[in-house]
Amino acid sequence: MSPAPGVLALERVHKVRQDDERRFELEVPAFLIRQGDKIALLGRSGSGKSTMIEVLAAALRPEELGGFMIQHPEEEAPRDIAAAWDAGDDAFLSATRARCFGYVQQIGGLLGFLTAKQNIALSLAILGAKEAGEIEDLAETLGLARHLDAYPEALSVGERQRVAIARALVHRPAVVLADEPTGALDLGTAQQVMAQLTETAEAWGSTLVIATHDRQLAEDFGFRLIEAEIAIEESSQWTRFTCLDG
Repeated sequence: MSPAPGVLALERVHKVRQDDERRFELEVPAFLIRQGDKIALLGRSGSGKSTMIEVLAAALRPEELGGFMIQHPEEEAPRDIAAAWDAGDDAFLSATRARCFGYVQQIGGLLGFLTAKQNIALSLAILGAKEAGEIEDLAETLGLARHLDAYPEALSVGERQRVAIARALVHRPAVVLADEPTGALDLGTAQQVMAQLTETAEAWGSTLVIATHDRQLAEDFGFRLIEAEIAIEESSQWTRFTCLDG
């Protein structure tokens, strides 16, 4: 498995989650993301979208995995995440997550004791990278320039989401993953935030993958739709996601 620049390639994934009441299985025969793609994982609540996002973020290791590689557009060679998991190379995995991925949670996930600017700067700090105007550029693009010194509690929900978008993009990751990024917003604010997320990701050269139940919103913003295939038997459920060229 050797992806072209900017590609995330995943194959033969099997992930099991189980408690006393329910067994859930995620299957991914193949998942290929090209640089500049906008992909929406569609499915109802509990269908496995968030689990899929965690796997794509290299934050959740599957029980079975045929291959998992990502190549940052600014790097010559792809990074082999599957091999790092097999070798127990946590340092490599942490560095890869920090460099190659940006993450937007449903309600921002901001640290309340940091200002908006400090929250955005976290992605650069984790990499040990110096800030060279990226924060101000993003703040201007996202309409946050006058809010950089504000703490999250002083911001609206939509403003907090825009701070989370800036934090996910400031280090120019290969892939931005967003788990229901507009799920807690009203329709008008959701459309504004989605427009800013898609436009800014494109301008900053990041591929975008979102998990959502809102088909219409995803269609309106030109996402390629990947629907969850779901089968349920008594207390067991499996979900399959497949994403190939086309």
